[in-house]
Amino acid sequence: MTVLGDEIASSALELSRSLWAEFGVGDAPQRHEWQALDLEPLILFTASFGSADGLLRSKSIEWCVANSRFLSGHRLHHFWRLADKSTRRAVEGYVATLESASRLTSVPESPEATRRRPRARVPPDLRRPSLIQLRLRAVFGLSVRAEILRLLLADPSRPRTASSLAASAGYGRGALVQALEMLSMAGIVTVERAGSLLVYRLSRPTALGQVLEVLPTAFPDWWAVFRVIEGILRYTRVSDRPPAGRVASAARLLHALRNELHRLPELSQPPRVTDAGAIEAFEDWAREFLAGHGAAGVSAGYAREVSYTVHRLLLGGWMATVREAGEQPRPLALSDAPELRPDRSARRRLKDDEVGAAADVIESVLLDMRTRDLRRSQGSLVPKESVSDSLIPEMSRDFATELLHPIQKGQSATFTEEFLQRWFANRRDRVTATG
Repeated sequence: MTVLGDEIASSALELSRSLWAEFGVGDAPQRHEWQALDLEPLILFTASFGSADGLLRSKSIEWCVANSRFLSGHRLHHFWRLADKSTRRAVEGYVATLESASRLTSVPESPEATRRRPRARVPPDLRRPSLIQLRLRAVFGLSVRAEILRLLLADPSRPRTASSLAASAGYGRGALVQALEMLSMAGIVTVERAGSLLVYRLSRPTALGQVLEVLPTAFPDWWAVFRVIEGILRYTRVSDRPPAGRVASAARLLHALRNELHRLPELSQPPRVTDAGAIEAFEDWAREFLAGHGAAGVSAGYAREVSYTVHRLLLGGWMATVREAGEQPRPLALSDAPELRPDRSARRRLKDDEVGAAADVIESVLLDMRTRDLRRSQGSLVPKESVSDSLIPEMSRDFATELLHPIQKGQSATFTEEFLQRWFANRRDRVTATG
C-alpha cells in the first residue's frame, strides 16, 4: 500500500473505532457525542476493513448480537445492495456471521428467542446524544417511522420531499411514503405543497424534542460519508501511478460518487480534477475529509458556514436573509413586518426612523446567530425564546448606525456569522466595562 493509502486507511479505522466507542464498544476516544450516528451503515463500513482490526470486528459483532433488538436487518440489506461489488464481497462474511449468531431478520422475534439471546454486558447508553437513532427505535420500534423522524429532526425548519428522505432512510420509497401518510394522519408530520411537490416537516418539533430529551447538534449523512471514504481508499491503491493515471482515477471516482457528494455539505466538496496539477489538491482534500469526520466535536464539514445579508429596499425599509453553505438564502426579517414590534413600526412610520427600522432587522439577525450557538451546545430544537439578552436591542442600533448607514437604497451588505460573533463579543465587553 502507498504512503497515502496507509494514512487514509489508518484514519478510516480510527474513525470506525471512535464511532463504535459511542455505542460502548472498545476503549477508543469518544469524539462524536454530539453527532447523530447511523448503525447499519457503520456495520458495513466496519466490515469492509476485513481483518485490519480483528478485535474491533469481533467486538462489534458481539455488540450486534447482544443488541439485535436495536438492529434493522431490512436497512442492513438495503445498504448492502447499494454498495459496490468489492464492498459487498468484503462484508459478506461479516454479515453472514452476524446473521447466523443473531438470527437477524425483518420478522419480529419470538419471546423464547428473546430470552435465549445473549444479554449485553454493558447496554448502550441511549441517553447519549449520538445514539438518538437507538432512542427513537426504543420509542417507535424498528420502523421506517423512526428513521423519518430522525431525518426530520436534523433540521426541523427545512421541509423535505419523500425522495430526499429516501436516500438516507434505508427503506424503499413506497414504504416511506406510506409511513409519511400515517405520521401526517397522526398530526406528527405536516404535509404541504411546494409547486408540484409534496414536502414534509415536523408539526411540533419542540414537543418531540422534549420527549427525546437531549438531541445532537449535527446529523451527518453517514452512508454518503462512508461511501466517499471507501472510494478514497480505492483511489489510494493507484496513487503511486504516474500523474496521468492518477488524474483519470480521481476523475472516475468523483463521477461515481457524484450523488453522495451532492448530499454532503459544501465544505466537504472536493476540488475539480482536470490535470496533474490538481492531484495534490485532491489528495489534500482526501486527507482533510477523513480528518474532519474523525475530529473531536462537530465535524468541520457539518458546522455549516452561515452568512447574513442585509438589503436596503428601493421602496424603503430593510430586509435580512440568512444562507447556510450549500443552501439557498432564505428570508429572516423584514422591517415594519407585524411580527417585528408593531409599536415601534408605527412610531417609525411617523418619524421616518431608518436606523430604528434597520436595528429591528439586525436584532433578528443577532437572535438567530445566538440561537445557532445555543443549539450547537444544547441540541437542535432549542427554541429562539431561550435566547435572551437585554443588550441586544442597544447593540442592534449601534450596529445599524455604524455598519448599515453607508448602504444606499437598492444596495446590500453581507456579514459572516464569525464576523457577527466577534463584533457582538467585542461590543458586549465594551458596554459591560463602561457600565
